[in-house]
Amino acid sequence: MGEVSDGVSIPRSGRRNALRFRPGDMPSIFGDTASALIVDDDEHIAVLLSRVLEVEGYTCTTAASAAEARARLSSAEFSVALVDVMMPGESGLELVDWMVLEHPNTSVVMVTGADDPRIAELALESGVHGYVVKPFWPSQVIITVANAGRLRCLEIERHLYEERLRERERQSVDDPKVD
Repeated sequence: MGEVSDGVSIPRSGRRNALRFRPGDMPSIFGDTASALIVDDDEHIAVLLSRVLEVEGYTCTTAASAAEARARLSSAEFSVALVDVMMPGESGLELVDWMVLEHPNTSVVMVTGADDPRIAELALESGVHGYVVKPFWPSQVIITVANAGRLRCLEIERHLYEERLRERERQSVDDPKVD
């Protein structure tokens, strides 16, 4: 057992760091360091999210609107994007719909000030990998981004595995081996 806090023993876990998803755990398409795009029209929130993720090893880029986010995405790939739902002009949900189609390797986390189950449902249906409600704790953001990254990596690995399997099936049809 570990430290005692208010008379409660806290079990020590040697696996804690091993289970933590880090930017370097991303597939090789993202390089050694993961990059994050933070799309929020509130500069203070964007800076706070950047600081939280930079401590975790992410390289962060911010955008104050969907149009600015599209411009950033046209010149760089991001392993994760944190997108505010409510922005002037195009909504975050519309941006996410576009991102899922145009940048399928990017893991998307919605960030919203509205704790509304309908918005959460729409976000999840659109293909996001996580959801954070403002105001948030830094640990909530870290856990959500880590889980979203892990989920996206599993999806990418599954897709690659399925492609390899289809390729093997094509090869076996084209060149059947005779025993």
